[in-house]
Amino acid sequence: MLWIVPGWEPQAQSVAPERLELSLEEAVRLALMKSRTAISARIGREEQQLSLEAAEERYDPTASVTLGTNAASRGDETADLSIGPSLRVPTGGAFRLSFRKPLAGERDRAASTMLTFSQPLLRGFGPELDTQPLRRARFQERINRRAFRDRVAGILDSAVSAYRGVLRAGRRLAIARETLERAQRQLEINRALVEAGRMAPQDLVQTEAAVADREYALTDAENGLETANSSLVNTLDLEEGVRIVPREEPPIEPERPDLEESLETAFARRTDWLAAEIGMELARMGLRRAENALLPDLSLSAQASHSSGSDRTDWSGGLNLTVQLQDDGPRRALVRARNSLRRAEMALAERRQSIRIQVRRSVHDVAVALRQIDLARQARELAERKLDVERRKLQQGLSSAFQLSRFEDDLAAAQGREVDALVRYRDSLAGLDRALGTTLDRWGISVEQVGR
Repeated sequence: MLWIVPGWEPQAQSVAPERLELSLEEAVRLALMKSRTAISARIGREEQQLSLEAAEERYDPTASVTLGTNAASRGDETADLSIGPSLRVPTGGAFRLSFRKPLAGERDRAASTMLTFSQPLLRGFGPELDTQPLRRARFQERINRRAFRDRVAGILDSAVSAYRGVLRAGRRLAIARETLERAQRQLEINRALVEAGRMAPQDLVQTEAAVADREYALTDAENGLETANSSLVNTLDLEEGVRIVPREEPPIEPERPDLEESLETAFARRTDWLAAEIGMELARMGLRRAENALLPDLSLSAQASHSSGSDRTDWSGGLNLTVQLQDDGPRRALVRARNSLRRAEMALAERRQSIRIQVRRSVHDVAVALRQIDLARQARELAERKLDVERRKLQQGLSSAFQLSRFEDDLAAAQGREVDALVRYRDSLAGLDRALGTTLDRWGISVEQVGR
């Protein structure tokens, strides 16, 4: 498990302050804790949570206090205090309690209390409709949590990719140096053969040209390492000019993911699938609201009032019916709601097919990449043997410098393919994690401390 420890900082090497030795796990921690991208993601997530908090307050009691004064031209001045708590209920109704107390300017200073209740009976009636804003906010919060995990996984993937880019560039630089050293040694051997009369002097031109080509390839590899280092420094938001010294990753452990298990995991963890399912539910809610909007507006109202100067409590109640005439708006809204539900159904089916294709391809890519590692290793070993045989033949006068140079190129290419195969396999596993939505699970990352 890769735990993010608050206050953790990578330690620079004391030998060269401008060099920073990092393991892959340390680079990931640094990216998730200190990078501007991670901090920005955390800020956005905190703002998203405020929306849910506001929605959760839908049925919380509210209250207001009003202190008012009034002055007239006749010199009469009045002042009164009113307090009005209210409460919304899931049926769509609302209670409101008001208390009024005159403070000055009125002969009758008795306090009055009034309780009112209103409740729709047709349009807007029932918890299924009235709780829709709260349920929508909760659905959105589920999507936001998943989306935040995806964003964190993207930051992690960027850090891992940049780190492995430095490793790959370093390996290519090592291959370029080895190739140059072999070419230089062969040039010395060929010169000795020329001095011994066993090789024509003009054959040295090919070897000298090979050395020049290797020197050019070395400078290109050095530039590639510098570019990869700059990319990693930028990803981790480190100071400019820092030279990162990566540590080699442990040997790979072959994985052979099962397709059916992978599909099951993907449908349980992917954000886009959750969003498609929630989209269906939201479309159903919209259709239910559109159907309800076709009903007449019938509402019940009740009121009870009491004055402190009287022992009597007054009651009143009534029904209000409102019918819209020649209003086609609700009918058009119903048609749009039905179409939205159909589109949501098609989007869900399309997303299901897309996920199955992506997961199947990712599982296949892992299997192919694993096979390519073995093939690349065999090709590199054969290229080494082929070059060794050709070098011996050249010493016996049975080959040429041109042929030997070609075999040197073959070996360098085989070594590069082996490096690429190892990186491609690790990249395929990262791609599978993205397809399944399990990137953070593989690394054991807890999102609570990201960007803190």
